[in-house]
Amino acid sequence: MKTEAVERVAPFSIALDELVNRHPRMRFARLPTQIHRLNRLSEKLDCSIYCKRDDLTGFGLGGNKIRKLEYLIREAVDGGAEAIVTCGSNQSNWCRTTAVTAAAADLDVHLVLGGGTPDALTGNLILNARVGAHMHHLETDSDPELEAASEELTKRLNDDGIRAHRILMGGSNGLGTLGYADAFREILSFERNEGIGFSKIVVSTGSGGTQAGLVAGQVLSGWQGTIIGMAASRDTDAQERKVRTVLRRFDRFAGMRIAQSPLVTDGSYVGDGYRRRTEACEEAIDMFAKTEGIFLDQVYTGKAAAGLIDYARNGRFRADENILFIHTGGTVQLFE
Repeated sequence: MKTEAVERVAPFSIALDELVNRHPRMRFARLPTQIHRLNRLSEKLDCSIYCKRDDLTGFGLGGNKIRKLEYLIREAVDGGAEAIVTCGSNQSNWCRTTAVTAAAADLDVHLVLGGGTPDALTGNLILNARVGAHMHHLETDSDPELEAASEELTKRLNDDGIRAHRILMGGSNGLGTLGYADAFREILSFERNEGIGFSKIVVSTGSGGTQAGLVAGQVLSGWQGTIIGMAASRDTDAQERKVRTVLRRFDRFAGMRIAQSPLVTDGSYVGDGYRRRTEACEEAIDMFAKTEGIFLDQVYTGKAAAGLIDYARNGRFRADENILFIHTGGTVQLFE
C-alpha cells in the first residue's frame, strides 16, 4: 500500500546531512540496508508493514550496533588507542559487535561481562573468543556496577602502559547516536525514492542509543510521524528516562536542544524482565519466521514485534498507513 510521503522542510534535512557528514567514521557496514514490504505478515495482520533489515548490515553477523561503532572505533583509532574496553551482559550483542569491529581495526578488546562465569561458551561468547576478546566475568547484573568495573579496568590498563579507550555500554553517547541519525537519512531517502510515506516506526529500545538517534533524525528532518520504542527490559517511564539521558548526551555533543522532544516508549511487552521470554514474544518470533522467513531474537526484536502485532490486532494502526519495523539484529541469541 502506497501513501504520500510526508512533506519535509528542506533546511532541516540539510542540517541532518551536515551533522552526520561532519564526523569521520570507519566503514564496516554495507549501507544502506534494504527496506521491503512484509506482504504475508501484512495480509495476516490486515495492515501495511515494512521492515528495515539492519540484521543484514553485513559485518560480524550484522545488527544495529555496527552503525554506532563505525564512529566510535574511528574516534578510538584517531586518538591513538591500542585497546577498547566496554561492558554488557554475558550474551551481549553490543559486546560481540564491539569485539569484531575492534579486531578489524587491529585493536585489542576487553569485555566486562555481567551474569557470572558461564559453565561453557555459547552464543555470542563463542564469537567473542573467536576474535580474541579478553572476557572479564562478574557476578553482578547491575549496569552501573559493570560501567564502574569497565572504568576501573580502563584505568588499570592505562597505568600499565596500554592506551585503552572506554566505550559506554551500547555505545549510547553523543557520537554513537549519530549512527541512527544516519539510518534515519536512509529511511527518508527510501520515502522519497519509492513514494512511500511511513506514519509510524517501531523499534526495540534498550540502552537508548538507537531510538535516540532516530529521534534526532526525526527532529532535524522535520519528519511528522511517530517513533515507537518497544522496551526490552524496563517499564515505560524508566525507558523514556533512559532515552532522554542519551538525548541529553547528544545535545551536549552536537550543541542542540532535542532532549525534550516528544518521545514514545512502551514497556508493556517486557514480561518478567530482560532476557525473560514471554508467550507474545515467542508467538512473534514464530509468526515472522513462518510468514516472512525472518528470524527474530527473544531479547530485543521478538518483544518489539510482539508489540507491533498487538498494536495491529487492537486497531492502533490504520489500514491506510504504512508501518516500518526496524530489525536491529541479535539473532545469534537464538542459539544460546
